[in-house]
Amino acid sequence: MVSFYRSLAIILVLMLGVGLSPNSILAINNDELQIRYFDLEADRKSGDAILIVSPDGRTLLIDAGIAETGIQLSNDLGQLGIDHIDYAVATHPHHDHIGGYLTILEQVEVGTLLLPDLTHSTKAYSAFKKLILAKDVDYKYVKEGDRFYLGNEVEIEVLHPSQEMLEQVKREKLSTSEMNNLSLVLKVTYKNNTFLFTSDLYKKLEKELLEKKKDVLQADLLHAPHHGDRTSSSIDFIDAVNPKYIIISANILQSKKVINRYVKRGSKVLATRINGDILIRSDGDNISVITEKENGDRLF
Repeated sequence: MVSFYRSLAIILVLMLGVGLSPNSILAINNDELQIRYFDLEADRKSGDAILIVSPDGRTLLIDAGIAETGIQLSNDLGQLGIDHIDYAVATHPHHDHIGGYLTILEQVEVGTLLLPDLTHSTKAYSAFKKLILAKDVDYKYVKEGDRFYLGNEVEIEVLHPSQEMLEQVKREKLSTSEMNNLSLVLKVTYKNNTFLFTSDLYKKLEKELLEKKKDVLQADLLHAPHHGDRTSSSIDFIDAVNPKYIIISANILQSKKVINRYVKRGSKVLATRINGDILIRSDGDNISVITEKENGDRLF
């Protein structure tokens, strides 16, 4: 667990004078929230994998990319000294979000798995659900209105989908766009900083969120919906969120037009395809970002 390694790091620093990289999850700063985007390397679209670590060392993993990058993600977590994830989130059943969990659930201890109550007929999702049962993973279906804390100070609120929406599609075979529009949308708050994670939401549901929850959408950092694809990121939605930073989680960039739309609105845009791993830090008031490209190496 992170807390074990953090304690070990403190002992090493005090006894041996060992220095720690400021990019390491082991860096000793109990007032700092860390959000880490992994640059998942693959020949096809590799999906999302985002690690959030609270100031008191609690961990949350949002999605795990495609199956082929599961080993890379597991190794990266190991490099960071993580052998336990407190919360793992599967935002929706598509393979580029749950595929990597076929490795993670085998190799990393997971406290609770959070996911929407959806069904999907693909081999990847079937294998995922079977593994959850085989490993006796504690899981919980979440929906709009649910809230929980990561550690003592980091609040996570589920903004979408509603229970009503989930009930309406229980026996339906969903199209790709319909499934994407039922992705979990999470708002993470640490003191005065907010972070909005939108998974694969399309413009149709961006509009619905604007109608229902415009007053809570503003965030310092926006996870670009649907990997920065042209299906998403309407002007009205970007304006409502009004983010300082926008992160595009994609090893293959989807739309230059969308990127330009972000830039014209004054946001700093970073993409794993261009910047590699991305590490965001917050003390609750100020946010700083360092990238693999700037660092000249992986952020471990």
